[in-house]
Amino acid sequence: MNEKNLILVVDDNQENLKVVSNFLKEMNYKIALALDGDSALQIVRENKIDLILLDIMMPGMDGFEVCKILKEKPETKDIPIIFLTARSESLDIVKGFQLGGVDYITKPFNREELIIRVRNHIELSLSRIKIIEMNKTRDRLYSIIAHDIRSPFSGIRMTINAIADGYLEPGSSKYVEIMNHLVKTTSETSRLLDNLLSWTKLHSDSVIFYPRLNHIFPVINDSVQLLKPAADNKKISLNVDVADNLTAFFDETTMTAVFRNIIYNSVKFTQENGLIKISADKIPGYIRVIVKDNGVGISDEIMKKVFIDKDYFSSRGTNKEQGSGLGMFLIRDFTEKNNGKLEVKSKPEEGSEFSVCLPLDNFK
Repeated sequence: MNEKNLILVVDDNQENLKVVSNFLKEMNYKIALALDGDSALQIVRENKIDLILLDIMMPGMDGFEVCKILKEKPETKDIPIIFLTARSESLDIVKGFQLGGVDYITKPFNREELIIRVRNHIELSLSRIKIIEMNKTRDRLYSIIAHDIRSPFSGIRMTINAIADGYLEPGSSKYVEIMNHLVKTTSETSRLLDNLLSWTKLHSDSVIFYPRLNHIFPVINDSVQLLKPAADNKKISLNVDVADNLTAFFDETTMTAVFRNIIYNSVKFTQENGLIKISADKIPGYIRVIVKDNGVGISDEIMKKVFIDKDYFSSRGTNKEQGSGLGMFLIRDFTEKNNGKLEVKSKPEEGSEFSVCLPLDNFK
């Protein structure tokens, strides 16, 4: 049983609270207790509650009224509520379900029945949350495929058709320009597809994940060498100051994707003749890698959208480089998968600083 699940028990009878909480503690649940409706609402406002066991008959605000208030608020409407009552009249049962309750338990409590019902509704709630997240992931993928992949493929197809139909003379300056653009577009689309595949695997729990003690420098250097041509094309200097003896505990494949995307974003959003500094140091419990650029920066609005609301955002670079917003999802999710910490500092027109901390040891 997941010890992080927090269950709120609301009953004006202290003996009932004691009995129910003892049953639930045996199953390693965290318990919050309230003797009245006002206290229950306060606890919900201050904590992330996974399930509520709610007495119907209480002085002042009864259980039905508490349920109605919770179901009217977007932030609490999805918390499953099981009503507790000494009465089993059908009218109460119907009213409870109409208000949004998921189940009923009558007093006196049967230990096995209470535990089974609580466990089932916790699992149902977690499954519901997972389905909602999967649907959000699906919608994001559809959006990316519909816009950020279909669009460049259309351009590639039209360019190839123009070449095949003889509209461009091989060897001409226009032909060379078009071919260079074609190479750039196919490379960017290929990178996008790689990210799409990696992120989809992560969210379907099929990503292969082998965390172990790895050197930081080779992972950083591989990403730098891969992106150096793009940086050279914009006359951007890549300054790497990472000692070759620094080690941390992480999965090499996923963290390579993280650093590749961070450095790519710095190249993408830094103007010509810009500078990107990549450094690493040791702090308590972690190796910290910092990627700092003097590019266009990120506005507070976009920072909130991506890192707080965890929403989808797409933008083009200073040289009109293609963007999907998927790289930010990879950076955030893969760092978290590796028990790492991500911090982003940025100011518009001054640049951005991405700080990734990876654990020195295998801890959870």
